[in-house]
Amino acid sequence: MTEDDDITTPESERPNDATRPEQQQPARSRAELDAMTEELWDRVQAQQSEIEQLNGKIAELESDAEDKPRLAPWLPFPAPPAAEDKQHREQTPVFTVTNFVQYYNAAYVGKGGTRAVAIPDCWPQHPGLVAELATLTYTWRAAHVGKNAKASDAQYWHDRWRAGFAERMITEWTHQQCLTEVHKPVGATPLTDRFTLEAQHAFTSGMRATPPQDAEAVELDEDPTP
Repeated sequence: MTEDDDITTPESERPNDATRPEQQQPARSRAELDAMTEELWDRVQAQQSEIEQLNGKIAELESDAEDKPRLAPWLPFPAPPAAEDKQHREQTPVFTVTNFVQYYNAAYVGKGGTRAVAIPDCWPQHPGLVAELATLTYTWRAAHVGKNAKASDAQYWHDRWRAGFAERMITEWTHQQCLTEVHKPVGATPLTDRFTLEAQHAFTSGMRATPPQDAEAVELDEDPTP
């Protein structure tokens, strides 16, 4: 016997079942797969519900913050009521402008003979004045109310926007008689604001949508004969 005869031929290696778990695990049944799918779906639904609850809480917190608008530290007086306040949500921006006019007349009337005069009561009858008051109101709010208010914007409002408005109110939008006595028409004729127009349109649309009562039925109702 030679040395080669002493060497045994190794058996062929068999695949290690431990390295092939897919062969060890039987195929899952349709019922098991359906159950797993249902469980995953329930988890997704639960997470979606939790997300909606969190969004609701965030909305409540934001709503509470709007209920008490953040006033800038440089604002010396309470801000006038506005439609943007939670308790006045049913109002329109006309409400905001009207209250700002009162605020302006209480705070910004100054030395006689200057442009620092009160806004006349007839301001709604001067379209150009109404348009300027709207932007004057909301630039004031942007500079004095809310988390984005800036002292530099507030000072710019006093230095630029208020001064320009006061000049044009006297020289362009109103008659001198409006400022001292009673309203006198000048320039453009009065216009109805879009919020009033929208309310009127909604009212008339609702009236048209109501079906008229049948005339014969009315006669029957009014007939006292049983």
